[in-house]
Amino acid sequence: MMVTDAWVPHSIGRNVTENALRKQALFEILMAEGVKFGRVIQETTAVAADPVMAGLLKVEMGAPLVRIVRLMHDRRKQPVQYITITFTGERSRILMDLNAEAVNTTGAGQIVHDTDDHLA
Repeated sequence: MMVTDAWVPHSIGRNVTENALRKQALFEILMAEGVKFGRVIQETTAVAADPVMAGLLKVEMGAPLVRIVRLMHDRRKQPVQYITITFTGERSRILMDLNAEAVNTTGAGQIVHDTDDHLA
């Protein structure tokens, strides 16, 4: 369904094992270790399937994929998780639950355009 690549600092990731991940999501394991999540910075982009992702997700090479990159901090503003999630838009979707007050703020997300203007 998706390919996830996650990194956590060794100091809080000691109990993250293959067996533990079969039973709980990574964020649940980290919370059990005492991590209190704070700020999250997330980027969602479209990418083309490279040979590795095409094989793992069983799609054609070059097929459109969705990639989410998320950097999670604890309440002390220390990074506690860096995660990349890649999936097909055909079989998955992103759902968000926002407070009405956040809808028209950057906290609800913003669209950033990459242009060549900055190269001139």
